[in-house]
Amino acid sequence: MSNNVEQKVQELEDRYRLIADNLIDAIWILDVEMEKYDFITPSIIALSGETPEEAKKMTMRESMPADSYEKVKQVIQAGLANYEKGMDRKRNLEVEMYHKDGHTYWQEITARFFRTEEGKIKIAGVSKNITKRKQAEFQRERLIKELNKILAEKEALLEEVKLLRGLLPICSGCKRIRDSEGKWWPLDAYIQKRGQAKLTHSICPDCSEVLYQVKLKNE
Repeated sequence: MSNNVEQKVQELEDRYRLIADNLIDAIWILDVEMEKYDFITPSIIALSGETPEEAKKMTMRESMPADSYEKVKQVIQAGLANYEKGMDRKRNLEVEMYHKDGHTYWQEITARFFRTEEGKIKIAGVSKNITKRKQAEFQRERLIKELNKILAEKEALLEEVKLLRGLLPICSGCKRIRDSEGKWWPLDAYIQKRGQAKLTHSICPDCSEVLYQVKLKNE
């Protein structure tokens, strides 16, 4: 492909101005070395709130959060290495972008490399707004985590009920308790591990009299 690609895209845009002005997705050409758009359709306004002229002035680093920028850079570097080896293919990527009004949104990018007649490598791509889809995915992930937490708490509760209903193995000598995995626990450690109670240490009247010769009054 040559550097006439921009002209061809522009010609198509001029020819089909009504379509170009009402595109939902943004079509663009990126200069890999400068990390800036050479060309982008007016539909970028619907995505980022920026005009094509404003978008072309921004670098990739300025248009997205740092983690998204690093992800894009890695994909470009890996894709460029493959392109130089003759492995040319389309690439898909989901990235978080800055909107002109300050919030962020999500783009799905489909792109591929090409070389101009002057030998410069550029990227031609299409960007689609997938914010609603990403929000739904995040919500689903949160619900799954909450569900897993509830199920884990339920499993722990069932295990406690099972132990309370059944026989609890306790050593007749040291009074340690054996758990379901065969490990022996001091009584206070076992109670705190299995339940929600926090133990405080005190001394009963009988032990007080034996150990300290002090007779405590039973309340």
